[in-house]
Amino acid sequence: MMRLYRSKFEEVVQLLDPNTHTLLDVGCRDGRLKKNLPSTIEYSGIDLFPGPYVSKVCNIEQGIPYPDNAFDAVVALDILEHTDNIWFSFSELARITRHQLMVVLPNSYHWKERLRFLRGKEGGKHIMSPEPIQDRHRWLPSYTTSYAFARHMADKYSLSLPTVSMMVDDRHNILRELAAKLFPPNLMSVNVMFLFEKPSTARVTSA
Repeated sequence: MMRLYRSKFEEVVQLLDPNTHTLLDVGCRDGRLKKNLPSTIEYSGIDLFPGPYVSKVCNIEQGIPYPDNAFDAVVALDILEHTDNIWFSFSELARITRHQLMVVLPNSYHWKERLRFLRGKEGGKHIMSPEPIQDRHRWLPSYTTSYAFARHMADKYSLSLPTVSMMVDDRHNILRELAAKLFPPNLMSVNVMFLFEKPSTARVTSA
């Protein structure tokens, strides 16, 4: 089912199973997601760098230091495109969730990005820096390739993919929301959120 959303943080709350008690925020940074969550949810965060909301500092490409099925929900908002080994990174996310996994990927082919390219401007996460930088985009995904990746990973790890949500603007914009129904997602989608769910039998047998 395709949904339109304006805030990825609010969309997480909308899609969360009401029985969620524990959640891991991968790449939590300033803990903004935590501020949107119900107080009943036990929040944990991991990131490359320490911070007030970071429970553990780690690089997910080296493995996430939690056991299988450790959290009811795992959320990775604009994280996978920062990893070289995106396939292993996804497998780690799928491994540690007990029920839900939410992943947001950007659409580098959005009309604004195309205009930026025509103007000779680079996106901030794609600049070739003269010095090594750790936090940068490794991929330029489109909506189409992101969806194909999500569909493949769902099949590979026996996950369902009940909801795909697309952002066209971070505010209510009738014209863009209408255009999203008329024009291809590769043109209109700013980013896309995938909700994966692990079947109940897998949650029990892997626990």
